[in-house]
Amino acid sequence: MGTSPESLLLSLARICASATSGTRLLAEAADPLTQLAGVPANELLAGTAEIEDETVEIALSLVDQALARLDAESALRDLHARIDNAQQLANMGDYDWHIATDTNRWSDQLFRIYGHEPQAFEPNYEKFLSFIHPHDRDRITAIHQHAYSTGEPYEMIERIVRPDGEVRYLSSNGQVITDDNGKPVRMRGTCIDITDRVLAEQEREAQASRAQEEQVRRRAALEINDNVVQGLTAALYALEMDDAESSGTFLRRTLNSARQMITDLVAPLDGDELNPGDLVRTRPSSLGDEG
Repeated sequence: MGTSPESLLLSLARICASATSGTRLLAEAADPLTQLAGVPANELLAGTAEIEDETVEIALSLVDQALARLDAESALRDLHARIDNAQQLANMGDYDWHIATDTNRWSDQLFRIYGHEPQAFEPNYEKFLSFIHPHDRDRITAIHQHAYSTGEPYEMIERIVRPDGEVRYLSSNGQVITDDNGKPVRMRGTCIDITDRVLAEQEREAQASRAQEEQVRRRAALEINDNVVQGLTAALYALEMDDAESSGTFLRRTLNSARQMITDLVAPLDGDELNPGDLVRTRPSSLGDEG
């Protein structure tokens, strides 16, 4: 608006002085107040041309209106600032898409989440889709189309790609706003950047997978030692004692144990059964001489 409280007080002082010096000074002083209060200057002058005693009363009324409007504007600015601060702390933004005009209002923090300066562009639907990860676009579009046709609210996890190529994960929700005839006119909702949480969960899952793999390898090593290495050692001792029969028995037991271990290690996953020949080598193994 451009009208400061100081200029209002100055205008009030000049208007009060005009009560004794005529309406010329009033005409000069009234403009800032009439602009802010929404009262044309000619109406103000018409109301005071004949009865100058009413000048101060009119001026005070205008100042009351002007200050009330300033208070409302200040309160609105303060509210917007607090909302923006809260959204930054929560890393959350909101949007309001007007379907008919394909215009979308994003909060400042939503622009930041997408890697842009606040209000840097007009975020229509095509622009929004260009930020969605290519592998997620069809799914996100289908969710929006379902909400549009049914009027049902929606929740989804979406990946976006920032201008620098960084992928972020958003937890988004929305609702469809309809007119009196039930026709969808707006879709609005919120988006929360959950990238840190998703990456932390992925790391926990990776660590759990590595720990499980380590346990499998350790168990396999123990079984190889118990069932193969010791069996071969016993067979070797028997051979050294010229006990070929016992050596053969140890070797057969060891071979059976090795086969069972292989079966356990390649147990069917997700219903995939082993077929004959799956474990047959494509070429013979090469056993070098022991040193």
